[in-house]
Amino acid sequence: MIALKITGLGSFMSRLFSGNTFDSFLLAEGTLRMGVTWQVDGKLNRDFFDKSTWEDPSQRPYDYAAWSQVRPSLRELIRGKKAPASFQFILHLKPELTEDLLRKEGDSELLSCVGALVLTIRYKDGEATLLSGISMKSFTINKNADILWDKAIRRFLQSKGIAFEPLS
Repeated sequence: MIALKITGLGSFMSRLFSGNTFDSFLLAEGTLRMGVTWQVDGKLNRDFFDKSTWEDPSQRPYDYAAWSQVRPSLRELIRGKKAPASFQFILHLKPELTEDLLRKEGDSELLSCVGALVLTIRYKDGEATLLSGISMKSFTINKNADILWDKAIRRFLQSKGIAFEPLS
């Protein structure tokens, strides 16, 4: 797990809420504190969808909402002259991208143990931080997934031009 402070806040916020930079993620949950607190459960509601949509993986490929689906609504909530008091979003890398990343490592144990590669985005007091983490399906002492994900997050941010530094 790594903790990073975003140093180019304006650019980061624009990429988070207006660009497609984080569209390779799903929203597991989020909290947005403004005049009121908005809590978002990213888990899709089965009773909202008809049976054929729910059971068709081409129409509902994930259990959580894609960041690209919820981003416009969140952008509308924060739109205005005053910044949010705080927010936190827990994102999961899409399962197929998680599998690709772990396969590149060539460790079959990782594929069976890792449930999700997690990125937590926090904003408070004018500062944004990112925390990497892993949701495990089963226990393992193998830390290769942690190391791999931490490196991947750094590479991802650098490739997107997002400035960061280690959180002290």
